[in-house]
Amino acid sequence: MTTQTSIPIQALRKSVRLSDPHTLPALNAARTPLLGLADGDRPVHLPATAEHALVATGAGGGTTTLLRTLTAQALALGASVDLIDPGGAGHHWARDLPGVRYLSRIPEIHDHLLINVAALQDGTGDWDGSWSGRRVMVIEHLGTVAYGLREYWSQTRPDTQMEEAPGVEALGVLLAAGPAFGIQVFAGNPRVGLPGLGAVPVKDVFPTRILAYGGAALWQRIAPEVWSIPPYSLIPGRMHVVADQKTTAFQALYLSDSEARALARGVIETGEAA
Repeated sequence: MTTQTSIPIQALRKSVRLSDPHTLPALNAARTPLLGLADGDRPVHLPATAEHALVATGAGGGTTTLLRTLTAQALALGASVDLIDPGGAGHHWARDLPGVRYLSRIPEIHDHLLINVAALQDGTGDWDGSWSGRRVMVIEHLGTVAYGLREYWSQTRPDTQMEEAPGVEALGVLLAAGPAFGIQVFAGNPRVGLPGLGAVPVKDVFPTRILAYGGAALWQRIAPEVWSIPPYSLIPGRMHVVADQKTTAFQALYLSDSEARALARGVIETGEAA
C-alpha cells in the first residue's frame, strides 16, 4: 500500500539570492549543498550521504538553474564533477573549472560511462563519506542522454545481439551501485523510465526528488506518493523536495553563471567573477 503525503500551505520568499543577508548563514549551516529556503527561512539541504537527486521541473521550470546551483556547491565542497551536458547548451559556465570533466558529445559520454563502471570492479567500496573523495555526475536531460546512447550504439554496432545499449546499461549500474563508491548523480528531467533500470521505482533510485508544478503526469511518475499536487506558481524557483515520505516547499537558491563560478572556486562573495 502506498503512503500518501499531503503538502501544507506555507509562506515563502519570492527569491533567494547569494547577495541576500539571510542566504549566507543558510549556505553555511551544513556541509552539504543548499537547495533553498523553506517557510521561516529554514534551510533545505541535500542529504549528506551520496544518495542521488533528481530535478524534474518540466520544461522551463528551473531544472538547469538548480543543477547549476548544486554543481557549484559540490565543487566548493571539494567534490570532482563529471558534467554530462548533451549538446553543450546548458552549462558553459563550468567548462574550464578545476575539478570538472565536461562531456557534451554522445560518443565520449558512452566511453566515459563504461570506463567508470570498469573502475568500480577495481574499487573497494570503502569510500569515507567525504566530499573531497566524492565524484558527482551531473546529467542534464537524463532521457536525452539515454536516447542518444541507444542511437549511437545502434548506428555503430548494427549487428549486435545485445538487448540494451552498453552505455545505458553502464548508466544503470552507476545509478544502482555508485553511492557505495562515492559516486553521486544529480540528474534532470527524465522523459520516461530510468535508463538501464527497467521498472524500478524512481524513489528507490533517487530518494531525493525536486519538482516544480510540471503537471499531474510528471508528479505521478516522479512522486506518486504525493496525493495533493501543489498549485501552479508564477514565481520562478518555487519548488518542492520529496524525500522520506515528506514534501517540503522551498524557494530555490539562484546563482548566476558568474556567481556559480565564484562559489565553485571557493569565493563566497558575489561579484563579476571571471
